[in-house]
Amino acid sequence: MFIELLRLNNYKIYILNMVFLGVAIAITAPYMVIYMTENHGMTVTGFGLFMGAGAIGSFIVNTIVGRVSDRLPFDRKYLILAALLMEVITYSLFLILNETWILVAGFILFYSLGAPAMPQLYASARESVNDAKNNSSNFKTFANTLLRSMFSFGFLFGPLIGSVLLIRYDFIGLFIGAIFMFFMVFVSTLFIRNKKVPREQEVIPAQMLGEAEAPKLFKTPALLIPFIAFTFLQMGQWSYLLNMPIYVTQFLGEGNEKVGLLSSICAGLEVPFMIGIGLVASRFATKHLLMVAGVIGSMFFITVGFFNSFTVILVGQVFLAMFLAVILGLGISYFQDVLPKFPGYASTLYANGMIVGQLLGNLMGGLISDYISVQYSFIASGIMLIIAVVMFGFAKNEVKEGFQ
Repeated sequence: MFIELLRLNNYKIYILNMVFLGVAIAITAPYMVIYMTENHGMTVTGFGLFMGAGAIGSFIVNTIVGRVSDRLPFDRKYLILAALLMEVITYSLFLILNETWILVAGFILFYSLGAPAMPQLYASARESVNDAKNNSSNFKTFANTLLRSMFSFGFLFGPLIGSVLLIRYDFIGLFIGAIFMFFMVFVSTLFIRNKKVPREQEVIPAQMLGEAEAPKLFKTPALLIPFIAFTFLQMGQWSYLLNMPIYVTQFLGEGNEKVGLLSSICAGLEVPFMIGIGLVASRFATKHLLMVAGVIGSMFFITVGFFNSFTVILVGQVFLAMFLAVILGLGISYFQDVLPKFPGYASTLYANGMIVGQLLGNLMGGLISDYISVQYSFIASGIMLIIAVVMFGFAKNEVKEGFQ
């Protein structure tokens, strides 16, 4: 299947872009909370609100773009290019702005405008896969997990590159590295050649969705229940990601390089896990795999909360990688299987689930860390995952085959 994917139109570019995008995001991701708390005096709760505001803006922009992206008369790549340009501007702000409130406002604005880059890359890739001769669900699932594993492959090197830049050039080098990688994705995207030909919009049958156009989330229970469950999975993940750097450096007293080490180990383990899951996913219901991942993730988060040990969190990266490999590798396939006629909207639902989860997870994690204890933020992450597992239990078993 891998060779078959490489033969598809532009798929090599999609793979390259996801690696570059993973590196671009991962260079700064583990260190952003440290930068904002140490250099701009934010509390962890304040940082959670800061990122939460960016998440709200991203949700709004993604929703608008997602609902119209499948009907635009021009190539989807121009949406991707515009979003990537916004990302370049976002990280350039850290080099030119020192006033905290101006920096925060600028970041929220341009970060939000850059949010469609990833879901639209997924959607563009899905259109390429939909045009392939192989129409099996296993082939499409493997295509998604391959792309997501390439993003994780980028995350393997991003924190390591970030730690080197941080040690040698301080935070200025960190942000320049992120800008450079986003620009590389921009240049690579210019070479995507598929021309979107205007065509009559295909619609999902009314008896399946109750409406002719892309369904509204809050009016379609078959979408809403798994969306909320997926959001809870993301809440647990983002609360952990917010507090892990603080936990390692301030609570356990380890160096900043240990934060990058944990991020790289987890990302490196995700890659083989994702590829393996992509190969076997067709044998199991996606919902059940997401539920198993939720159980594994909750065990990891709760264990970290009870044992104050770097060794525990280090060994636990194996279980964290299993959890992330499933929810990030199969999450988008779940929504795209639900909405096969609307790849842009389906990818946006996946992205918005991550964004809302990021918003709520950052708020929850920041408040618990500041007012109770950073340890309890991990336990709360585990509880969020348990709730998600229960909610997936109420989702329809036949959702992969349509709304029944």
